[in-house]
Amino acid sequence: MKPRLKRSTIAVLCAVPLLAAGIAAAVSSASASHTAPSATPSAPHAAGEQAPARRPVLLTGEVEALDTQTIVVPPSNSSPLVLRNFVAEGTQVKAGDLVLRIETGGAANIDRLKTELERTSARVERDTANLEAGAIDTEKALITAEAALAKAKVDAALPKLQITALNYDRNQAELDRATRDLAIKLEARDNYRQSVQRRREDGALEVKKLQINLAFQIAQLKQAEVRAARDGVVVHGYSPWKGERFEEGSSAWPGNAAGVVQGDGQMAVTAWVLEADRPYLAEGDALGLRFDALPGAALPGKILSITSAPEARASWGNGRYFRVRIGLPDGHGLPLVAGMSVFAEPHANAVAARKPAAAEAPSIEGEIASRQALPVSPPSIPYVWQYKLASIAPEGAMVEAGQTIAQFESGEVTTQLMQQQGQLREKQRALEKMLLDQAEADRAGELAVAEAQSNAEKAERKATQPRELIRRVDYDKLVIERTEKTALARLAVTQRAVQIRARRAERTGLQAEVADIQQQLAALTRGQAAMTVVAPRKGLLMYRTTFSGEKVTVGSQVWMGLSVATLADPGQLYINATVPEAQASLVHVGQKARVTVPGANQALSAHVVALGRAFHGKSTAQSTIVRNLELQFDDNPQGLKPGAAVQAVLVADAAVKERKQ
Repeated sequence: MKPRLKRSTIAVLCAVPLLAAGIAAAVSSASASHTAPSATPSAPHAAGEQAPARRPVLLTGEVEALDTQTIVVPPSNSSPLVLRNFVAEGTQVKAGDLVLRIETGGAANIDRLKTELERTSARVERDTANLEAGAIDTEKALITAEAALAKAKVDAALPKLQITALNYDRNQAELDRATRDLAIKLEARDNYRQSVQRRREDGALEVKKLQINLAFQIAQLKQAEVRAARDGVVVHGYSPWKGERFEEGSSAWPGNAAGVVQGDGQMAVTAWVLEADRPYLAEGDALGLRFDALPGAALPGKILSITSAPEARASWGNGRYFRVRIGLPDGHGLPLVAGMSVFAEPHANAVAARKPAAAEAPSIEGEIASRQALPVSPPSIPYVWQYKLASIAPEGAMVEAGQTIAQFESGEVTTQLMQQQGQLREKQRALEKMLLDQAEADRAGELAVAEAQSNAEKAERKATQPRELIRRVDYDKLVIERTEKTALARLAVTQRAVQIRARRAERTGLQAEVADIQQQLAALTRGQAAMTVVAPRKGLLMYRTTFSGEKVTVGSQVWMGLSVATLADPGQLYINATVPEAQASLVHVGQKARVTVPGANQALSAHVVALGRAFHGKSTAQSTIVRNLELQFDDNPQGLKPGAAVQAVLVADAAVKERKQ
């Protein structure tokens, strides 16, 4: 909402110093006969201090819908942006409905992060599995060392008198060696287990970091959508640069107000009072309200609140102003529309309606527009920001369906295509070699398991020999060997499963890299094809202007998200016009109009089909308050082009005359 100081108000304020004598007399009379709350300053005065003399205070403001939601263009890492899924003006939406989405590269980032998450998870799984396989090797070495120690203990337990001194000393030395070796193998096993645990924890942190980043990107992508916070009607806003209405496919910047969702609830008035006039107003003061768009209509109002600090209004001058919220009476019955200009006077008798002056049927200006206009813009290719307009059809040309409209070029796309194709071939060859190596490793793993199981079976058969037929020392060693080989066979099976898991994770990671490159190639290929813009249907090509006000030409550099032209449907033409606020009451839906095209000896008949849902400033250069209206031609016009300026004279029919009376 942007309150505006009306020309009538400025004239009155400027005339105050010139009419000081007359106003002083009126003020004296009002002070003697009227004791309204507005005559009392908002702050009490010290004892003996004289209250300021009452004087006329004029306020200007506008009608505001209290349940209006501003449709703000979402934030983005790139700009300008293309507005997508922007619902048509006048559409009735429910709370939660999608009203606007911006075209962003967030989806590409999400795909990239998903691929990176998959690759990282596979790499962590591969590293962990390889470490676990190494840990199993240490388990095997530990089991072998335990068996060697057990055998050494059997030999060392032989009495010194039953064997030679040399063998006895050899047995004792072997026991010491086996004991030290077992300690070393035990320490190696513990170290490997700690390595596995550390890698598992580090991998979990890596994966969690990527998951958090992915969740953040998904949340950002959701922020690229604007949904209605309440039930209401969508009203489109205007570009702060060119004054054009934001539509589907328009270019905008993050933070722009693309429009509002206007509710049908309670209305209020927001006005502004000059800092010097603040002492003459107080909350609860009665006001008389008049509306420029409703001549002859007036309402009583009451000040609900006044801001505690003034604000600078650079567009109004060097003064500072307090914001005043004014309440309207219930059931007032006036057809108030958001954005209507309001003139307020803090006098009870100001509420009296003033008879409107006789007015003629308004003559308005507008331009031809098409209800079906497709934007012509370069494709949105990830990480490609600038394009060159290589060719474009002549402006005003009638383009047939399937005909080329424009051709864009980008050397970055060609470079990326060549790089990605080379990387894809390299990764595919690496994947083929990996599959062969892993098939060989699978066969080697199966042989190792079979060998370990065979050794366990042999040890089992040897240990089942009758104990009385074998020397006790040899029998004890056979039992120890059976336990060792059985444990080694079990670990061989576990190790093969871990190695298979590691190979599968390694294969998954490389396949994810190949899939990622293929997705990027597909996006680049689609983008390269989309740089040749083909007309989806028959239409009239109209160039658009850049932010500098110039039309694009062949060779121009076009930023991603900017439209260079529109393809308008010549069979769905209408007139987009504006009517000044003071004449808005003379216009209604169904009203007839006579349309003329400057420079052409052509007069057409039309009628009003829609009125804008809000009043607004005409443009940044013209602060005149206007209301939009649409006129539909009674017959399909020939030879007219979108963008052509027209003049229309509205016919003051009976409905308007009755409203004037």
